[in-house]
Amino acid sequence: MQFRGLLIFVVVLVSAILGLVAESLAQEPRRIALVIGNNDYESVPKLQKAVNDADAVAARLNEIGFQVTVAKDIGRRAMSRAVLEFEKNIQEGDLALFYYAGHGFAISGQNFLLPVDIAPAGPGEEALVKDESFLADDLTDRLQRAGAKTVVLVLDACRDNPFAQPGRRSLGGQAGLSRMAPSEGVFVLFSAGIGQSALDRLSDSDNNANSVFTRQFLNELSKPNLSIVDIAKATQVSVRDLAAQIGHLQTPAYYDQIIGTVMLNPNAAAAAQSRGGIQGFQEGQTVALLPRIDPAPKAGKQNPIASFSRSNAGWTVSISLPEPAIQFGYRIGEDGEFVDTGLANNIDRETGRPMPVTWFSLPPDQPAGNLYVTWRDKRGEEAGVFPIRFDPGDELKTGQKQILEQLWTAWVSFREYNGLLVYFSHLVSYRCGIEKIEYTLDNSDKIETWQLPPCDAGDPHRMPENAKIYRELPKKTKTMQVVVTYFDGTRSPVRNFNVKF
Repeated sequence: MQFRGLLIFVVVLVSAILGLVAESLAQEPRRIALVIGNNDYESVPKLQKAVNDADAVAARLNEIGFQVTVAKDIGRRAMSRAVLEFEKNIQEGDLALFYYAGHGFAISGQNFLLPVDIAPAGPGEEALVKDESFLADDLTDRLQRAGAKTVVLVLDACRDNPFAQPGRRSLGGQAGLSRMAPSEGVFVLFSAGIGQSALDRLSDSDNNANSVFTRQFLNELSKPNLSIVDIAKATQVSVRDLAAQIGHLQTPAYYDQIIGTVMLNPNAAAAAQSRGGIQGFQEGQTVALLPRIDPAPKAGKQNPIASFSRSNAGWTVSISLPEPAIQFGYRIGEDGEFVDTGLANNIDRETGRPMPVTWFSLPPDQPAGNLYVTWRDKRGEEAGVFPIRFDPGDELKTGQKQILEQLWTAWVSFREYNGLLVYFSHLVSYRCGIEKIEYTLDNSDKIETWQLPPCDAGDPHRMPENAKIYRELPKKTKTMQVVVTYFDGTRSPVRNFNVKF
């Protein structure tokens, strides 16, 4: 009887241990990805690098621990099947990533990804495109319904209108993609902003195998322990700077509805810390090191400097600290706890420790008011709490003025299409910071003014449908001179542009 009792005890104990192991394994989320690249379109312009982009992204995701399925140059039925099989493979709690490189098209605010067998479509045939392509806006809901706790969409599809035909009216819609309003748990990254086109390459001599966006995205994806927001912001800056080298405006947009932090490429330590939740995901919590009560700033501490930038997704607040720090936090409003922004993947030589992330995001409708920041210096001492005044109206105009001054070479662009055309698209996109645009041709005495649509502070970069963005120039025009008067009354230098395309 004693032996039987001992045997029962051992069986129960082993069962309990196996149950705990099974529970632990069940709680360990998987990271799975579907990667699609479409180059070989049958009836619309072919692309050169979408398949290369898909191969490169699939390889990188596989290297950092994703289970990857890749599909290339697929038609509507195969594309639907690939998504369906991906959907069926999702288990409860998974992190599901969908990457697409190819043509995309927006109709009535909905985004469609085009299979290679998409039929040519003309004016009034929007329904044909809707029926024969894939609705991207529905994808996140499907993946979440299948059980994914976190969904990441990366869409390198913001290219020119694939249905455009020279000299003829084309299908009504928007080249590239429209803004998305994802649900909680979803992150979307576009290769360009709304109304912008994404470059396949910088020039005909650009021999990089990947598109301008994907080459920069791959660089950031290689760095361990970056959050998806860190990856998006770094990609945003590097793509913008690279495209600006040839006078092109391309600033990737992202939409973040993830509560907490997602790391696509966590190292072993980060993965170990995330057991019991999504790998690389940590619920956003206030760190105890940061003060809850407002102490006066320490003697000798200088004020930090704040800069604000507005994107399609909202505001980014970047804080420049007056000293090396080991931790940083912010708070919105007078009361409440401070939020720790975490650590970057860079070592500060002065502290010998990872640098704190010193930027954070605000929603696009954030009202005016005070923000508060604090940090710990390299000795671990609290710096105190510093208020920062945020006025969205002033910051929007100031930020746009700064961008216009830095990227003045993109103010106008030229094209020969049924005549010589000059485009003011860049200036119209940043019109909130502008009071007046004046220009002359070939240094003549005739000063003309370009009329701008009103600023929409709620959606400042959207191009109104009735906005005038180009005009025809006399055929023999050689140069153009442009002066911008900013919102604060200051005037830019005379910027000279050679007419070339």
